[in-house]
Amino acid sequence: MQKSVACGLAILSAVTMVAIIAPLPLGAADDAKMSAIERVNATEKGTLKNPLPITPEIVAEGKELYQTKTCGACHGANGGGIHCPSLINENWIYGSDDDTLFRLVAIGSEGVAKAGYSRGDKEKHAGPMPPFGEAISNEQDLWKIIAYIRSLKAGAAAK
Repeated sequence: MQKSVACGLAILSAVTMVAIIAPLPLGAADDAKMSAIERVNATEKGTLKNPLPITPEIVAEGKELYQTKTCGACHGANGGGIHCPSLINENWIYGSDDDTLFRLVAIGSEGVAKAGYSRGDKEKHAGPMPPFGEAISNEQDLWKIIAYIRSLKAGAAAK
């Protein structure tokens, strides 16, 4: 009997040690550390959705990132457009869904065209969008910028 208890304890100890030293499986915590480009490469076309809750805090963080990443230099401080298209009208060049916007900012207009996204014909005033996937430190920051852009489109820019 003592031998079977000792054997059971040895097995339990071995299992516990494996659980302690084994690497954690990839999951949401690891995914949150992905760069925008890594997320684009890891996700099937058409399936990206903003995972962040759209709260005033997220929108405020997105606004700060929009300004610090110099989005406003081309698209205007309030998204009305300067050298590049407006972000507050209905004339989205490639589309306005989360997947398209995320990919467009991360890999640029040349990248989305290569991925099979088609340019619409409503907006004529638009040169190429450069890729900003390297300049934006992680995908969460890009989702925050998109949340801010959506708040502009909803009419907040007119204030």
